[in-house]
Amino acid sequence: MNPISSPLQRLDKFPILFFAVMFFGAFSIAFVIPLLSTYIIEELQEPAFNLALVIGGFSVVSLVTNRIFGGLIDGGNRVKPLLLINICAFTVHALIQLTAPSYLSLVILGIPLIGISAGALSTMYSTGRLIAEQTGRDPGTFNLHMRICLSLGWVFGPPAAFLLYGTYGFQEIHMAAAISAFIWLTLCLLFIPATLKTHIKKHAQESSTANTVPMMLVIACVPVFALSAANSVFFSAGPVYFIKEMGLSVSVPGWAFATKSLFEVIIIYFAIKPTQRIGERNMMLLSGLGAMLFFATITSATSVGQVLMLCIIEGMYYGICASVGITFIQNYARHKPGIATSYFVNAIFVGGLAGNVLTGLVASYTTFQNTILSSVVLAALATLILLVIKPPQHQQLAQTS
Repeated sequence: MNPISSPLQRLDKFPILFFAVMFFGAFSIAFVIPLLSTYIIEELQEPAFNLALVIGGFSVVSLVTNRIFGGLIDGGNRVKPLLLINICAFTVHALIQLTAPSYLSLVILGIPLIGISAGALSTMYSTGRLIAEQTGRDPGTFNLHMRICLSLGWVFGPPAAFLLYGTYGFQEIHMAAAISAFIWLTLCLLFIPATLKTHIKKHAQESSTANTVPMMLVIACVPVFALSAANSVFFSAGPVYFIKEMGLSVSVPGWAFATKSLFEVIIIYFAIKPTQRIGERNMMLLSGLGAMLFFATITSATSVGQVLMLCIIEGMYYGICASVGITFIQNYARHKPGIATSYFVNAIFVGGLAGNVLTGLVASYTTFQNTILSSVVLAALATLILLVIKPPQHQQLAQTS
């Protein structure tokens, strides 16, 4: 491997600089996306079914963006310009809604801009993977640290946004989002090396078969997809179930999600050494078993204390999935880290979308309790695949230049 550049040496010495980019990216996105439904219905006074157009639209754009950008990274393109495209798309969207808020601008401009900006997650994960490998760090450990930054962004982003919305309004939300985006953009310009790109050789004589995505990579995405969908079902159906069907206080969902998020961050931090000992596949298996236990018992809770105790399990199982899952998937396509990372992000993203759809369908014909119980099937599917899937071949990462 060639000697690393000065900007990369700086990140090697102070990796917190990259984690700051990761945190502000996650915070910025988490500051806006959870409020989209409230913004469309309450602020823009649009009917609820219009949510499907916006959320479905930017989800599709994000999936395509992840796939294209992942291929560009694996093809030898520099990652910084791609990340700047993601960030600038988010910044422009915030400025448009700040100066000309309307449903029309949200559909015509917001869908592509939000979709492209949401692809920043995949780009930042790919960037982190390259930084880790080119500075001699363990990619799995670095992935866990990135996931902590991402989770912290989602721990602070939505509460800050809802607090600001409840105190002031959406004009201040868009202003704060624009400020956060400019901080994110500034950090990227300052700390991401301009020359950073893949170090894996691309052989001209590669066959078309070598360029195809391994089937085992696709299969490895299924457990991540299923566990993400189950987590999304709980986020969607949990608050209504706790308040409407259990008759608990309206503050309980907030405490439940806070408990879940806190233990998600804790488990991500402490999962590093167990993962090194037993491997990513076995850790993912523990995640699947934990999900089965949580969804099989949460609807049996009868008090706030029991709900919070069980939410610790929810945070633990999803903390493992969200942190270890990326390395688990990357191991099945070590010669294509950009594509593998985009598949991981897409599995998380599509799983969340599928969970929301499942909640709507099941809850429309039955109860929210049964909706949550249906997630046991998703957890069982993830566990079954993890039991039978073959572990990745222990090949060398790839020849480096």
